[in-house]
Amino acid sequence: MALTFLALCFGATLLSSVSSLPVVHLLPHSHCDAGYQKSFDDYYHSEVQYILDSMLVALQQRPDRRFVWEEVSYFSVWWGQASQEERQLVTTLVEKGQLEFIGGGWVMHDEADTSVYATLNQMTLGLKFLNETLNVRPRHEWHIDPFGHSIFMAELYSLLGYTSIILNRVPDSVKQQMRAEKSLEFMWQSPFSEKEIFTHVLDMHYSTIEFPPAINLEEKAAFFVGICKEKLSWYKTDHVLVPFGNDFAFQNASLDFASMDEIVDVINNNSTAYGLTIRYSTLSEYMDAVLSAGVTFPSRGGDFLPYLACSPCGSVQCDGTYGNSPCGTTDAFWSGFYTSKPAQKLLSRVQDASLRALEMVRALSLFLGNANVEEALVLAKNTSAIMQHHDAITGTSFTESYNDYNVRLGKALTAGDKATSFIKAAILCSASPVTYTLSSDSVSILSGLTEANIAVMVVQNPLSHDMLSYVSVQLPQDVCVQVLDARMTTVESQVVGSMVYVLVEVSAGGMEVYYLKKTSCEEQKPIIDLAQFSITNGAIELNFNATNHLVGWSSPASNGSHSVEQEYIQYVERKSFLDFNVCDGTNVYTYVPQLEDTLVLTPKKLPTTITANGPLIWEVTQTVNSYLNNSIRLFRPLSSDLTDQYSNFVEWNTNIGPLPSDNASSFTSSFRTDLSTDSFVTYSNGIYPMRRTYNSSVLLQGNTYPLVGGAHFDGAGSQTTFSALAKRPMGVTIHGGIMELMLHRRLPILFDRRGDDDSVMTDSVLLGFVSSGMAQPITMATSMTFTSPLTLHFAILNSSDEWSSGCLTSWSPLQSLPQDVHVLGLDLLDVHQDVFEVAFRVINSGLQPQSVDVEAFFKLWDVLDILETTPDYQEVQGSLKDDDVIVVLNPLQLRSFVAHIKTNQL
Repeated sequence: MALTFLALCFGATLLSSVSSLPVVHLLPHSHCDAGYQKSFDDYYHSEVQYILDSMLVALQQRPDRRFVWEEVSYFSVWWGQASQEERQLVTTLVEKGQLEFIGGGWVMHDEADTSVYATLNQMTLGLKFLNETLNVRPRHEWHIDPFGHSIFMAELYSLLGYTSIILNRVPDSVKQQMRAEKSLEFMWQSPFSEKEIFTHVLDMHYSTIEFPPAINLEEKAAFFVGICKEKLSWYKTDHVLVPFGNDFAFQNASLDFASMDEIVDVINNNSTAYGLTIRYSTLSEYMDAVLSAGVTFPSRGGDFLPYLACSPCGSVQCDGTYGNSPCGTTDAFWSGFYTSKPAQKLLSRVQDASLRALEMVRALSLFLGNANVEEALVLAKNTSAIMQHHDAITGTSFTESYNDYNVRLGKALTAGDKATSFIKAAILCSASPVTYTLSSDSVSILSGLTEANIAVMVVQNPLSHDMLSYVSVQLPQDVCVQVLDARMTTVESQVVGSMVYVLVEVSAGGMEVYYLKKTSCEEQKPIIDLAQFSITNGAIELNFNATNHLVGWSSPASNGSHSVEQEYIQYVERKSFLDFNVCDGTNVYTYVPQLEDTLVLTPKKLPTTITANGPLIWEVTQTVNSYLNNSIRLFRPLSSDLTDQYSNFVEWNTNIGPLPSDNASSFTSSFRTDLSTDSFVTYSNGIYPMRRTYNSSVLLQGNTYPLVGGAHFDGAGSQTTFSALAKRPMGVTIHGGIMELMLHRRLPILFDRRGDDDSVMTDSVLLGFVSSGMAQPITMATSMTFTSPLTLHFAILNSSDEWSSGCLTSWSPLQSLPQDVHVLGLDLLDVHQDVFEVAFRVINSGLQPQSVDVEAFFKLWDVLDILETTPDYQEVQGSLKDDDVIVVLNPLQLRSFVAHIKTNQL
């Protein structure tokens, strides 16, 4: 994010210090957003390349100068264009300790809206590049601009073997308290393991001070020393870290350093009088000094969400004024970006799912060497990584960058889908003389369907469990189909509107072939004139009152009947003191509803139609107003004991937009249940459960948290939990048994057009009552299948015999894992003399330890050895014994491996 804030201290150079004096460590840096006001490419060509070029010149001018670099994505572009001499210079400066790479990710990722899978991908991409080009590995994370901090960071960087994390955007009241208690440095503990990591919170923002005007060099030095002495009083050691830089700083590094050199020379030449010394430092140099100081640091857990920014005020209380300018207020919580630009959030998640499918099929087929496939894979990984940037997935970028992200996502999806379909055809039809081209565009392909031909549908399972599931296929207008399996036996299906829903079964990581034959369309007869009614799939029953509002829910998992009422709500938000101010009023970051202007959008009489009434699908559609409608869908359960997803969850689909532009507003879907509670659980980055409690002394926006994957709550003394799962990030709050999901926002602010989002958002959530004791594993398992759906590709054939005569109709490369064990990445790394390197990560989302037999899991391969690694696969931490390839996973434990395998089968 590119903002100008007041910070506190300037830069300096390294001179010989007096050991008894406190040391100020100036950290020269340039924070380069991977898109924000400009696109990634525009930033590189207009600013970033000059920063890197001039930094190298400046570091050569004085050996005491230092510089740290975080964003590997930008450095990779520069490296690709650099001369051999420039590359060697970088290597030399790194070896001398003048230049240090920190963080190591492709971007500085957001922490609220990102998933564990996508975060691991972007970290792996960056660390792999640094390892292959410079043989370096960062040991310190520099996360100074994400808008709040997730507990997953403590787990992640401990797993990566890092020494420390530097944070910035913790709520200002917390930062003020940390200063007073000298706890800005602490051991951050992960509640999911015994891991902890040293953490430093910047005492002010990451930018450099603006000195008072018209003062001379000695006055600048005195001013600087005074501020740094105050900063030293907030820490336990005699070392203080002072950022020297800002957003896209050091475009003329020699000039920037020279102005700092003068100030530092004055101080160091009179260090006894000033009472401190000053030096340029890398993060490693600062951390080495602090961690060897013999000080015991406090421990703490938890996360730092939502963020509240009051730092520009420079005061303990944030009252909305600072001089003649507005500043942060105590109600401007940064919980709006959990939902802002929802369409791009969903598209990003769809691209992540596409990448997972491509990685899976490429790895399991050991498919190497095809240039188009490799190019598509690189594009898909790079795009997913870029989208985790804290101004991308958050929806906080300006129009140029927002549009560029959409273009990147579109290209990556197209290329990734083509590569996946190419590999699928290559696997199944390796013995066929015919080359088949599969496409995911069902409407285009099935438009060519006639009574004389047939379509093949190849279903791929990108997950590590056998799947019995419904898939939906969009049909061309006036086309209906009969679905057949590989034995030409009719498969159950049902047409609803323009979609046909099909029940399919696919093995873990595998593929299954189905056929579609054109058939006559039966008239669909919606039920329109409704009074009090109910729908049921045999497990869940939903009851609607005389005005067609949902009022009741019963199912085996809900332990009886529960009242459930749903409403759509519009929160009109408060405009800031000034346009384009991120610290007050509403904007793409913050959420500041004026509760007195809240509007309930759901009409008293809700126009409702039953559009499907079994035998597979039951569907109710409702029209709320001209820009908002929804459908409620039940599927026939698939297990006799009613424990499957369709026995527990209802699919609630909302179509919303374009939103009215007369007010800045956020729109929520509210579910009022009879499970009265103020305690609820969200899942940090989609995996790690965090218990929340609604704080009645804080406003609604301060009790709004990111929903990534799922959220749930149970009533006091109840054995039943109400759970919601989403495909994309959104804000959620739960109070008194009411769950509110933030669906969309439109913020037409005069000088900040980022929030004027006129997109149409079509989205689904799963809602269900489940047993409280199983809420965590059920939520996790269902979330995985919901966010990584089966992939479908089609082609027109003359007959089914044409396919079956030369192509496989089934492919089963994996043995299904235990239901609570999930693969978070499966990637084919390389091959050496017919020995393939395959990397994978597994996590246990259950409540009990789980065991995985790796050799049995990879049932087509001869596993030669298995190395346990860091999550980026770059550092080996041990190996499994030749006679012991059983991996034990404790609850919520993530483990990563590289297997060396041989195979003669596909």
